[in-house]
Amino acid sequence: MATSRSDSPADSPSPADSAELRLLGLLAVADRGVELQERAEAVLRGCAGEDHPDIALAREGGYVAGEYHRLHGWAADADRLPEGDGLRELMALLLMQHCMIVHHAVRLAFPKAAHRVGLRRPIAPALGEPADRLRATRDELARRARG
Repeated sequence: MATSRSDSPADSPSPADSAELRLLGLLAVADRGVELQERAEAVLRGCAGEDHPDIALAREGGYVAGEYHRLHGWAADADRLPEGDGLRELMALLLMQHCMIVHHAVRLAFPKAAHRVGLRRPIAPALGEPADRLRATRDELARRARG
């Protein structure tokens, strides 16, 4: 005999609980994005160095950029916060910005064409202002989640 899940209103979370769950989900995504910043900046510093970087740096950069891309997708697909609140959209944008900064740094540090090996373009050694904005967005989510 199969059991079925009850869809009665008593089993549904209240609107306040639902909003809190959405905030906590976004907060977890933001936390992971902030945690990755140290690794991202290490990749950027390695790519910006004068000497030719090791291939392990390219792998690490690919991993970090991929993680930011995955987090961006989660933030972009998350349930919306109350109408008119652009916090979710801002966080998704900042996560994609982190992804692209790391991705492009790795591409510039590891050019594919053999004739471009000697050509090195300047790479910023840090995430800069987007990192500060992601941390501020994460702090705002944490403040709202605490109520």
